[in-house]
Amino acid sequence: MRKIVSAVLLVLLVLAAGCIGGGNSQTGTAAPTSSPSGGIDFDSYGKGQILAKWWELADTSKVYVSEGYEEMAKHYFPDAKILPASQYDGGIAVLSPKDARKILRGKPILITVNDYFGYVAYKLGIKFVGPDKGVFAAFNSKGKAHFVFTGTSRAGAGAALEYAMELKEGSSINTKDVLRSGQFEGVLLKVIGDNNWDGIQENGESWYLTTVRTMEPFLYHWRVVEGENVTVKGGFIRLVNGSTVYIHSLGFNVSVEVRDPKNVELTYVIENTNPSILNLPDKAETGDTWVKFSTAESSFRVEAKPLGDYRIIAFGDHRPDGGVKPPEVFLKIRDEINRDDGIFILDGGDLVYTGKADEWAALLKEWKWDKPIFVAPGNHEYRGEGINIFHRIFGPDNYAFSLGKYRYIIINDVEDNYGLSDEVFQWLENEMKAAADKGQRPVLVLHAPPIDPRPNDDHAMNPEDGKRLLAMMKAYNAFGIFSHIHIYWYGEEDGVQMLITGGGGAPLYAPPDQGGFYHYVRLYMAANGTVSVEPVRVEP
Repeated sequence: MRKIVSAVLLVLLVLAAGCIGGGNSQTGTAAPTSSPSGGIDFDSYGKGQILAKWWELADTSKVYVSEGYEEMAKHYFPDAKILPASQYDGGIAVLSPKDARKILRGKPILITVNDYFGYVAYKLGIKFVGPDKGVFAAFNSKGKAHFVFTGTSRAGAGAALEYAMELKEGSSINTKDVLRSGQFEGVLLKVIGDNNWDGIQENGESWYLTTVRTMEPFLYHWRVVEGENVTVKGGFIRLVNGSTVYIHSLGFNVSVEVRDPKNVELTYVIENTNPSILNLPDKAETGDTWVKFSTAESSFRVEAKPLGDYRIIAFGDHRPDGGVKPPEVFLKIRDEINRDDGIFILDGGDLVYTGKADEWAALLKEWKWDKPIFVAPGNHEYRGEGINIFHRIFGPDNYAFSLGKYRYIIINDVEDNYGLSDEVFQWLENEMKAAADKGQRPVLVLHAPPIDPRPNDDHAMNPEDGKRLLAMMKAYNAFGIFSHIHIYWYGEEDGVQMLITGGGGAPLYAPPDQGGFYHYVRLYMAANGTVSVEPVRVEP
């Protein structure tokens, strides 16, 4: 009998508590409760409950709105009275990043500004750049409850509102995504697919909306644009603005497929390419590193012309020795490379010192190239918020492309203890085998080399993975381009032809007669698979 009574009591307790979905976390929902001093009694709610039941806790009859955000506010709150944000002292607010900066100042999630990236979302020490970030926050201030929807743009604010409306309609909340601190609860959001950046999901768009903890998700190859399902290979979709698709090339052969086409004309801008070696569409506009054209075709391919001998340029390690300002010698090297001949540039990584947004901003202001550039991630930028920024600027970190008789394979080896996972090793071997089957010589570009050529030094990949990589390179006659060690070195290791180019501006690791000089490298890629190497010294 005691067991039956206990079971009945347990059921009643569960029914009384209610529940809120949260991935693996479930928390109870209580009736709206005010604190003795006004506002929300945070102690009465579990983590995530306030956001999950925001419409029960907030007065939805009126919404305070920033100038220019009125249409979006009316879309999400059609029956509410719209009031100016200047009168806001509690309740619901839909705010521009400018207005939100004042309201969220001092909060665990806030909006700040950077002179390069513009408005930036900030969450517990990490900055998230780009106009696709949204913030949904609930907190008490001056005895009143505040529910703020904002972001780094209209699109970000719309993402926060869309997320809140999905919660109202019954979507569950993952409490792991909720930041709870004292009298504050909030989430950081990201939207992909708001092509006109107005914060409202229209028929011709398909939104991908997600919460963000520390690592951002990136959808590189697919978007819905004006109702057309666009898929890209050989590059990634950097941006969609209206009916214009901006594609960052990851090589010189870029293909686009429109699935179930509706015969809508779209404009494509292919960036980070070299128009002089491409077969171009009719009426294409060109610049030093971009191609622009419009078409309603359901599929097309922009590819390189057949090439014999050609020249490329390689360098790496151009980070400063602390601070944010790029080294002056790097700027000289950049200018020398821009004046030099070469179809494209390979960069071995270590672009900034710690990966902070301010460092990236200082670098990107000087990121001025007249040739396409392909970058392998270095350990200095590939940490913290720097990982997100790297992927936003340069795309995926393991990819390959062909040009002439060579297959270039860019690989991230700064994680996994300066090594490669079994999965990446398998991918790499498949790439090299495919290259060999086509008569192409593999060229590997990684940050850390498999060996350190200096006596008694060890600044390379972990030994086990380094040996495994060398054996694979030897089997496929691969040429290796590396950085990480701040010297110039060219030679062979167990029959593997290797270049270390780490003199792009970072502090040097050796005297000049041992390779410790600032430089970039010209590589002559012969059609017969022979690679010739010429270092070019640049005086600081």
